[in-house]
Amino acid sequence: LNLFELGCINATEWAIYQDWHSFLVEQFGHRVELQGIIYLRSSPQKCMERLRRRGRHEENEVKLDYLDKLHVQHERWLVEKSTEIHFDKLKKVPVLLLDAGVEFQSDPEVQEQFITKVKNFLDAL
Repeated sequence: LNLFELGCINATEWAIYQDWHSFLVEQFGHRVELQGIIYLRSSPQKCMERLRRRGRHEENEVKLDYLDKLHVQHERWLVEKSTEIHFDKLKKVPVLLLDAGVEFQSDPEVQEQFITKVKNFLDAL
């Protein structure tokens, strides 16, 4: 499900989103193609905890149910590769999965592991 299918945006917003995407691809072509995706995987509960801790006004209305659906979508797309993708090149984009559920903010060792994994991933692209 996408944002439109989830009812998070209306038909007009969805049409604008699609038009904008098409415009960017037409105008910039290869310059906007994804080379790789870094998926910061975390549970919806951990994401909600971090949202609340940040305390951003614009995130006050985010519900756990939405984060659950978003998580399932990302898992299907980036891990299981079971989401229908309409762009062939996007199906082949490499994905680096990082466990963002761990507390890395105050752990230099985990930070270093993440940095090494990202560097290796980028070097391999």
